[in-house]
Amino acid sequence: MAAAEAGGTRRILVAEDSTAGQAVLQKLLTALGFTPVFAGSGREAVAMFVEYPDIALILMDVRMPNLNGIKAAQEIRLAGSGNAMRVPIIGMTAADGPEVRRECLSSGMNEMLVKPLDPRKLVETIRRFLL
Repeated sequence: MAAAEAGGTRRILVAEDSTAGQAVLQKLLTALGFTPVFAGSGREAVAMFVEYPDIALILMDVRMPNLNGIKAAQEIRLAGSGNAMRVPIIGMTAADGPEVRRECLSSGMNEMLVKPLDPRKLVETIRRFLL
């Protein structure tokens, strides 16, 4: 899926504290035609969401320092900007199970993916929310 198919270059906020995870997502998202911007903590993700009003989607690591992804998603939803309720937030976590999924979805996330991420499932999820 090229970003041109999705309406031009689109920015994806990636909240991920692992540099290895950031590198993988940088390659994948860039190859898909997106412009990723990276936050290393939940607090930084909230600040970047406010800084970049054109964010099309957020990939949010659930377990991060400073402010975890659950709290960061809640703060983004409460940010009050026009985009705060519309932007899809996809949680990413190594923990799997119905309780973790419930916690993610009740925080305001739209979906949850289990790490290590399956690139096909990630692409499918992005397509579902951006096309």
